[in-house]
Amino acid sequence: MDFERVDVSDATCYTAVFRKNRCYAAEDTVLKNSTSAKEAQRKPVSGREIVYQYIQKQMKRGEIPPGSVLDLRAISQALGISSTPLRDSLIRLEAEGYVSIFPRSKVVVNRLELEDFPFLYEIMGALEYTLIAGAMDAYTPELLAEMRAMNTQMREALLAGDMTSYDERHYAFHETFFQVRPNLFAKRILKPIKNRLWDFPRKNFVREWYVAATEEHEMIVAAIEARDAEALAHAVKERHWDFAYNQDSICKAYAFEQA
Repeated sequence: MDFERVDVSDATCYTAVFRKNRCYAAEDTVLKNSTSAKEAQRKPVSGREIVYQYIQKQMKRGEIPPGSVLDLRAISQALGISSTPLRDSLIRLEAEGYVSIFPRSKVVVNRLELEDFPFLYEIMGALEYTLIAGAMDAYTPELLAEMRAMNTQMREALLAGDMTSYDERHYAFHETFFQVRPNLFAKRILKPIKNRLWDFPRKNFVREWYVAATEEHEMIVAAIEARDAEALAHAVKERHWDFAYNQDSICKAYAFEQA
């Protein structure tokens, strides 16, 4: 049975095609200021990856809100997927902090509560500082320029009201720290936290908070460039990932009530 699902965003068209038990995904990137687009490249993608991407995208869009119970039968039928890749994708989603699996019962999309933030922020700040400080000499001028370019793209996305692109660049900026100093254990700790912070939809648009993040990114880049560990600690731990410093904006963005 053939099944085709097409999702279209401003810049990218994702097409997932299932035919004869094989799944192909094509990504066509729209090139600005160009008379033609590049021909899409096709490569085999596993069924569990398609299920994972489908559920993750629905959660990011708010179509599967936090606290809701996943309709596994509907997902399986919609994608024409058996229970095995569905189960595998759910195990991965649970490991990355998106859902909680209750055996023989249900799968629930995790909520992000205000009391979670102090712990999440403290862990993020401590580990990111350790990653960066231990490898500051490895940040070349070219890499620092790339980080500043990502920061500029974040500002441009804000001006355009494109929070999807903003979040993608924000995530990529922080992934740079792992590219410079790979650490499997730190990544396993931080990835689920970043997923919860960036991929769960916020209820309100707090422009000044997102602008402040780009300013803090510049502080981080400047501290790395100067090889200044003290300035780096201030930017990472006392500004970017300090809960008390960000609490008012967090409450506005996620519609939390402050005590």
